[in-house]
Amino acid sequence: MHKKWLYRLILSYLPILFAVVFCLIILFFLTLNEAMERQTAKANGVYAENVLQIVDTTLRNLETTTIKSLLLDDQVSSYFDRPGQLDPYQDYGVTEVLLDFMSPLPMIDSVYLYRAADGKVLMQHFSSRLPDFGDRSFIESAMKNSGGPVWSGIRDLQLFSGEDQPKSVISLVEQVPYFSGEQGLIVINVRKQSLQALIQDMNMANTEICLKDAGGRAFAGAASCSDPQTTENQAVSRVSAYTGWTIKVGMARAEAFSLLSAFSNVWAILGFAAIVGGIAAMTYISHRNYRPIEQVMSRIYRFGEDRSLGWKPQSKEDEFSFIGHALESLIEQTNSYEKQQAEGILHRRNQLFKELLENSGQVSAEIWNRESERIGMAGEFAGAVVGIAEIDFYEAFAAEYSARDQALFKFTLRSVIQEIADKEGEALWTEWIGPGRLGLLFRRSAAGATAEDAEKPQLIAESARSWVKQHLKFTATFGLSGPVPGLGGLSDAYRKAAAALERKITGGPDRVYAATAEGRPQPPAEGMDVLVQAIGAVPQLYRLGNAEWRPLMERIFGLLAGGNYSKEDIVRLLQLLETGISREMQELPPEMQAIWNSGRLRGIPQSPESFEWIEELHGELLASLGEMEEALHGLRMNREQYTLANKVREYIARHYADPDFSLTHAADSFAMNTKSLSRIFKEEIGENFVDYLARLRMDEAKRLLTETSEPVQNIAERVGYLYPMSFIRVFKKLEGMTPGEYRKARSSPPPGGN
Repeated sequence: MHKKWLYRLILSYLPILFAVVFCLIILFFLTLNEAMERQTAKANGVYAENVLQIVDTTLRNLETTTIKSLLLDDQVSSYFDRPGQLDPYQDYGVTEVLLDFMSPLPMIDSVYLYRAADGKVLMQHFSSRLPDFGDRSFIESAMKNSGGPVWSGIRDLQLFSGEDQPKSVISLVEQVPYFSGEQGLIVINVRKQSLQALIQDMNMANTEICLKDAGGRAFAGAASCSDPQTTENQAVSRVSAYTGWTIKVGMARAEAFSLLSAFSNVWAILGFAAIVGGIAAMTYISHRNYRPIEQVMSRIYRFGEDRSLGWKPQSKEDEFSFIGHALESLIEQTNSYEKQQAEGILHRRNQLFKELLENSGQVSAEIWNRESERIGMAGEFAGAVVGIAEIDFYEAFAAEYSARDQALFKFTLRSVIQEIADKEGEALWTEWIGPGRLGLLFRRSAAGATAEDAEKPQLIAESARSWVKQHLKFTATFGLSGPVPGLGGLSDAYRKAAAALERKITGGPDRVYAATAEGRPQPPAEGMDVLVQAIGAVPQLYRLGNAEWRPLMERIFGLLAGGNYSKEDIVRLLQLLETGISREMQELPPEMQAIWNSGRLRGIPQSPESFEWIEELHGELLASLGEMEEALHGLRMNREQYTLANKVREYIARHYADPDFSLTHAADSFAMNTKSLSRIFKEEIGENFVDYLARLRMDEAKRLLTETSEPVQNIAERVGYLYPMSFIRVFKKLEGMTPGEYRKARSSPPPGGN
């Protein structure tokens, strides 16, 4: 038999197919080009924010260093407190402080102190009077605008009248005192070229960066800094909330990416027209080729009419009649199958089960009676106990077994629980309510309820748990609610069963947990305070190489295990610990930071779903910290400077109570100059000598304030302060409260405590 109609049908659609596919390919590449442009703009925005954050962080660190090293320095404070006095020796001491401040900061061009009382300006190498000083106008403007920004924009600096070319700098202005500026200013001038180099180091290939100050002057960048034709879709701008500067990031040679965009509308119209034309052509051809099908359909209709009159197909029926008969049979079978599916008992059972657990208040006794008869669950419903059976470590279970094996194991678990309940005479209804969770509904009748019956669900769950552990390759944990009357309390019972199951976090898997009368106990408030304090102490002990961090970590996990904390609380607390340790590690020398950054801290959960039992995290986290500690310890033992710094730390621990003890005293004891000793101590211990000494004294003072009733004056003398006012000032600066307030806060009982 020839198939001319088939060939004609195929060949008639081929040209239309090629045209439409060609247009769709063009539209695809146009859409891809637009998506690339959007992704490029998004990436530029993220990149601009990162660059701006690095610049802001650099300037913030410089401001913090200025405050700590100059604004809080005793010699600098003394300089501003003695206007009009001529004391070359003290001025020399101040210039030494300025030189020490500048030496580790190559970005700084110059530093000067302006004393408003007598108009004196002191730099690292000379002093001058304001009328003769080259930067007079900037000082006068800063004194008038005391509430202005901390960082200036780009400006020209000419300190001496004889300088040939002014320098381009940005200036940090710190008032003295910090909040009023009555005594004068500390001005730090940073080279513009230093920020240019920082920006260029972060520049990526095919990317242009432009950074401008609040006045619109550019630090560095390509032509996009000044090109007025640069469009918004080629560059992304971000403004710093700290300095008010603007950064602009765009793609180099962006014209190549926008070549297709210039014709996107034209191509879109042509593509749409081609598709519409193709649809029209296919409609026409389909109508023309549909005529044989119409003949078949007319025969089907006639066949149906004949059949209603009792007509039966004959053995010599033609082909179209045969096709009509087959189509009719297929339609009847399909309708019958769809009707069966719509009324599927299994699906309705599962839906009713979930509705009872999640929204039982809307299921009345009348609805239950009607629906239960339809799904074969008719019976009295006077009360129930709700339970949940959860497969332990479900992620590992799903990864280890195929879908077929998983289905077999789930069927086995469900069948075992049902068989044990049947043997105990309990009416149990089970349905899967999640990938690894099986819902259990123990139905109760009004007659014959005894105290022994109330304990049966827990006995059934324990028997099922034991059987699964012995015969299957996984374990299961059960959570049970208490008995509830009627249908209305099922939702509350389901929540209590879920809350009981959550106790697996601290109690461990492969157990049966029954809900308590008051629900899930809340963690004690004082326990959370102790946890936060312990988590705050671990990072510093770990950075200093103090072995006390291990028992403190054991205590933290003990508090977490015994405090009824939720998964969200545990994740938040352990992530706080990770952040604290990472921040402390930044104080170590670069080679030690490299060891820390090259490793990965295991045992820190990223989300509540990433763990089931707190002991999973305990072992991994301590092992990970131990491995890194061993690597850091090995590096420290190979450094002579660390040995020296450790001896100095031990020396401080022995002499910190001496009021005359200072950096000079320690340097003399180790036959070193103060600058070298301070630098070595900072590099190896990660903390300034003075800050470490003050913190050590304050730790001992806090212990004495908490554990003894000695007067503050005696405690001040015991920790190395001759004058109580000095002790109180330092204590309040570091702790945020006076010693008396600290003692009162620690002696008061916590809110709600006994």
